[in-house]
Amino acid sequence: MSKKTAREEAAVRVSERDRLAQLEREVIQLRKTNEVLLDRVEHRINVEGGAFAAFQAASNLEKTVADRTTELRLLNERLEHELDLRRSFETALLRAKSQAEEATASRTRFVAAASHDLRQPLNAAVLYLETIDMTRLQPTDAESLRGVELALETLNNLLGTLLDISRLDSGGLHPEPVNFRLQELFERLAVEYGSIADTTELALEVQPTSIVVHSDIMLLETVLRNLLSNAIKYTDRGRIVMGVRRRQDKASISVIDTGVGIPAEHQKKIFEEFWRAPGASSGAKGSMGLGLSIVQRICHLLGSQIEVKSTPGKGSTFSLQLPIGTGTPATMGTRNDKIIQTLGFNGCVVAVVDDNIQVLRSMVRLLQSWDCRVVAANTVEEVLTQIIDQDMTPALILADYHLGDGVKGLDAINAINTELAQPAPAIMISSDNSPGLVETLGKLGIQLLTKPVDPARLRAAMHHLLLQH
Repeated sequence: MSKKTAREEAAVRVSERDRLAQLEREVIQLRKTNEVLLDRVEHRINVEGGAFAAFQAASNLEKTVADRTTELRLLNERLEHELDLRRSFETALLRAKSQAEEATASRTRFVAAASHDLRQPLNAAVLYLETIDMTRLQPTDAESLRGVELALETLNNLLGTLLDISRLDSGGLHPEPVNFRLQELFERLAVEYGSIADTTELALEVQPTSIVVHSDIMLLETVLRNLLSNAIKYTDRGRIVMGVRRRQDKASISVIDTGVGIPAEHQKKIFEEFWRAPGASSGAKGSMGLGLSIVQRICHLLGSQIEVKSTPGKGSTFSLQLPIGTGTPATMGTRNDKIIQTLGFNGCVVAVVDDNIQVLRSMVRLLQSWDCRVVAANTVEEVLTQIIDQDMTPALILADYHLGDGVKGLDAINAINTELAQPAPAIMISSDNSPGLVETLGKLGIQLLTKPVDPARLRAAMHHLLLQH
């Protein structure tokens, strides 16, 4: 081999190595380029895929929002419908409540007006009966007359019960508590209900006490009257006991009877209006079943509750607790009707004003039978005219509370006393015996008597006022 050929081969080998190196470099460059291109492709794919996903997510979100909006709209419509129904129900409820309140108020006004109107002739009848001399009657006539008196008393009690219910319904009764001795109230009730018990096979026992309580006198008297009346109605024979025991700072007042008793299943029902227990005595047949309902509601007003313990065939015990009084007790006043009835009025001048002619005439006749000189009229103007024309000076004024046309008995009393050198004491006569009216008149020094007027109480009140002046 020649030197030229060797050199040529060497050159070829160098050239091949260079070419191979060049190719390797190109391959490396191509790989890098490929990687860059792949990265770009992947990036583009990722970008385009994200946009699509975002678009798809946005589409899904829009659909979800639309669905939720529809659901909310339907829910809102349903809620609006329910609110409309509720508003309609509330409006109907308020309307019904208003109608019920108006009906109650209307019933209260009606009962009060009816009680007043019915008590006018009843008052006249009681006054007329008092003018009859029982000693001059034949025994049979006297017995008939006593029956009439009893019937009138029953009617008066029924009217009083209806009026009490109407006042309780209207919220017209408000306790006015004072400290007073229970013994004074017990004695008064003992006289009244003792005479009733004497006509039957019953014995009324009132236990003496020195306890002073803090309560409303008139409301407590109403409670005890109803309990005593109820005991008499449901007891044919045996005894009735009214007493009180001290229990720490409370006075526990009880009315106990030996009557028919009350089964356990009826002991809550007896306080419902118009419910009467079976087994009542003949005296209970004319009752309306309102007495114990009134008792329960008044006890609630007094901050107490009525409790009953009863055994069928053995009797019942009704009890209530009142706070012990710690201050100076008020006096309820006492009287001796038998002594007062023997006293005359010796020509005392009495002015009477009542817009009911029947009541006015019966009152005049009664007062004249008591040796009174009477100036009577149904209007304020007329009684003033008589006083001036006849030159008479009334020592006492009797006035009905309602004189018609908005005129009150107070107007009559003030007008008469304006004409007198010295004001005369006055007695107001009314069907309304609410504590508020009693307090108002009491502050003015005017005594209140409720219709129908008990002649013995009227006579006692007249003597009391005349002795004071």
